Amino acid sequence: MFYELTTMHEKLGKEVTKSMVHIYTAKQYDTLPFTPFIHMLTNIFEEGKRCGDIRTKRSSETLSLIALQLYFGALKLWMFSHLSEPLSTFMIDTIAMFIDYMKKEGD
Repeated sequence: MFYELTTMHEKLGKEVTKSMVHIYTAKQYDTLPFTPFIHMLTNIFEEGKRCGDIRTKRSSETLSLIALQLYFGALKLWMFSHLSEPLSTFMIDTIAMFIDYMKKEGD
């Protein structure tokens, strides 16, 4: 079971990272295609649900909050693409939430 949980959290971490890289890359080119991003968000929710099914309801809720943070960060970038602050703020907030989640869950 420990191995299964570790694997799921690795997948989740990869999905969060891919989403952040996607948004950062889109920002560099002043475009934000939402189709791949929505697919990534779906993957994050699915990984979160799998983790929550095995662990606790709190885990699942925390992962949903991380996904929402990514989504709102993307909207900020789209609406305020001329500013660099939303990018750095949302990336820092998302990383902090993910690290906090991992610490609380003991991984």
